Amino acid sequence: MEPSPENEPSAHLPDIPKTPAQKQRTYGPPVVTSTPQSNTYGAHAKDEVPQRASVLNRFLEDDVNDRVVLTLNDFATVILDLPSDWEVKENFDLSPESKAVKDAFEAYLKVAEGVPTGQGKRERVLYQPLANLLNTLRNGTGLVDNGIDEKLFYVQDPRPVLGSLLARKPDLGGIYAQLLQLAENRNLSTYLAKKKIVGVFWGLLLFFVEIKHRNGNFIGLSASKGGISSFGLQSLSREQSGALSSTETFPQSDMPPPASATTSTSSGKEDMAGVTIHQSGGKDMTVEVETSQLYEQKAEEELKEEENLTPTQGQRLTRIQCASYAKEMLSNGFIRNHAIGITADDDVFRFQYYDRSKVVESEAFRIVDEEWKKLFMAMVCQLNQLSSEKLGFIPNLHLDDFDYLRDPRQFAQDFKTNPEGLVGATYRFKCSDGHTRIFVIKRLLYRAEGIIGRASVVVEVECVCTESGCQWHGERKVIKISFPSRSRPSEDALIQEARSKAESTGELWALDHLPQIIDSITITYDESTVQGRLKALLKEKYEERVMRVTVLEKLHPLSELEDPKDFAQVFYDILQIHQWLYECVGILHRDLSSGNIMFRRKDGKIYGVLNDFDLSSRVQDMDAGPTSNHRTGTRPFMSPDLLNARWKGGHYYRHDLESLFYVMLCLACRYERPGVHTAEPRAYFKWFSGSDADVLDNKTSFLYSAFPEDLHIQPYFSSFKWWLKSIYRSIRCGYLESSKYSLEPDSDDEDSHFDWTTLNKHISYATIRSKMSLFEGKPLETHWAGWNPEH
Repeated sequence: MEPSPENEPSAHLPDIPKTPAQKQRTYGPPVVTSTPQSNTYGAHAKDEVPQRASVLNRFLEDDVNDRVVLTLNDFATVILDLPSDWEVKENFDLSPESKAVKDAFEAYLKVAEGVPTGQGKRERVLYQPLANLLNTLRNGTGLVDNGIDEKLFYVQDPRPVLGSLLARKPDLGGIYAQLLQLAENRNLSTYLAKKKIVGVFWGLLLFFVEIKHRNGNFIGLSASKGGISSFGLQSLSREQSGALSSTETFPQSDMPPPASATTSTSSGKEDMAGVTIHQSGGKDMTVEVETSQLYEQKAEEELKEEENLTPTQGQRLTRIQCASYAKEMLSNGFIRNHAIGITADDDVFRFQYYDRSKVVESEAFRIVDEEWKKLFMAMVCQLNQLSSEKLGFIPNLHLDDFDYLRDPRQFAQDFKTNPEGLVGATYRFKCSDGHTRIFVIKRLLYRAEGIIGRASVVVEVECVCTESGCQWHGERKVIKISFPSRSRPSEDALIQEARSKAESTGELWALDHLPQIIDSITITYDESTVQGRLKALLKEKYEERVMRVTVLEKLHPLSELEDPKDFAQVFYDILQIHQWLYECVGILHRDLSSGNIMFRRKDGKIYGVLNDFDLSSRVQDMDAGPTSNHRTGTRPFMSPDLLNARWKGGHYYRHDLESLFYVMLCLACRYERPGVHTAEPRAYFKWFSGSDADVLDNKTSFLYSAFPEDLHIQPYFSSFKWWLKSIYRSIRCGYLESSKYSLEPDSDDEDSHFDWTTLNKHISYATIRSKMSLFEGKPLETHWAGWNPEH
């Protein structure tokens, strides 16, 4: 179950986005010269997006729609790494007839089959029996061993998991058993109470379980014998299932939107109970925590809402709920490659897997079928045996002295509603100079939200390694960890190519506007990993990624600027370095956003720096075809062309110029002054909270409306008014003129003369330079005079 945040009265599941009605035509030339459109999105502007379930659910919708379904056998062997000969392995010799196993199954099924559906609270009586069953299947006894790797299923609902702004709460969670044993320690209990920890946070969750009580209908397989699934396939035994294809994909149309489904309700601000903590020195401290009664009330309201859902609506709700838990596991706490979950609806079950490239489900199955039961038992047993790495945590999490996953006392920071869960964590990387270095994270600078995509994490770290000869010991660095497509050129290679070009041609000014990479490490996934096995199985259906660790110099964000003239010079610097990269080096950045425009201070001067080349491409390679299945750009700052699924023209340099305009516009209209937001609703809020279709529709109105839109520029940024209005007019004129043309293979000569690259010079380097080279009537510093005036 999943409640909304307190400030959201009801978080409605969004309808499937519909492309706004427009004149039907093909946009742009009939070629693809860049990354194709994709419905996946992995890096929205986190600090700009309201943390509401209804907003974030939109970002999960696309990922879930593009899921792949495996047979249960394939899921067990590929995802869980279950040996193919598991039936003869001693580790999996759990007899369904053993008393402990038999009693656990009977206890769960007695409740699942004996309690009528549609009675709200009744669903929750399944929680403890299922937790007992799953714990029994770990080792055949249900008893908790003292082993350091022993894992345990526990009841999480009705309390939310901590560590994110949204109060998400799977029904059951999986953690290391030592955490519960430690909770019996009085000192730890006091520690947890001081930190307002009532349960666990996302960084400690190993896997999750979502439970329904709708006769299998919320999974899509009737719990009655011989039922028909929502996919039109008759429910099959394990033997019959083997005749099916090992993978099955479902298009977006498979998930029609519910008429009025909601994820949850919220009772708003409520009275909080006080808990007295006895501290050393005889002083007491009272902290506020929500009472169990309040959580019970919220959970009861959620269950009542689910009673009104149709099976199709319930399946959609359940998938989005599970995806939301995976999103929190992947976006909060320790850095992970993937997350694993289970859905149970009475005697019908399904396993789920989420990584940076794909959402994978097992086929639905019934645990009352004896053959399925044996495989199910082996899979749960295997979950308990998986290492933290195979459960998704990147292998570089350093646990030798700081075992965070088992003992939260190691953490230094306070646990707030949205803690910087990475602060204090320690990671180990082997650098390119051969030294293995240990870094402790001191500050979280940026973390992308989402499941599919690069999932960039940028942190400030301190090197704490004790290896002799380490020149970094005690120094602060910035590290970016991301998961880009393996086919894409590496960021460090592109930046080094640009810096070498500047040095060899004497264009040394460019070095001041490019990031400095200290080191770069690329970690690939071979077939010993779940990602490698999925690639081998799914082939072109699975986008192969790498984990890239980039060590960078520290740069400054735009929010640290104070003088509007400094903002103007930084933006003009970005325009100049962008053009130089395009014309002289042959690199197109393709992802201008507020987070990628930074600055450095040098000799008392400020220089704008174009950062983050993860999505950049060599211009000469773009004609060869797409390099990734992931879109290029950050949604609020993207050109309408790139938001439109019908656009066939690829990514032009003028799309980046449009992004630069949107960055400046949002800064001037959404902030009272640097770092201080305007009051809600903030200008252009739909660009930061909608789907591709929503943002496209809103930006289309912004550019095509009969009357030019009034720009809501804040007084602090009033000196940008001429820039913004002038550039807005140019972009608007370009799009209005382009609406008269369609470039198709059989287009006439008049149409073919339209310049889509710059929208007939309305959005060109020369046009934008002519406006941005002056600020308040005075010239800004021009570093490069060799630019091509034809651009």
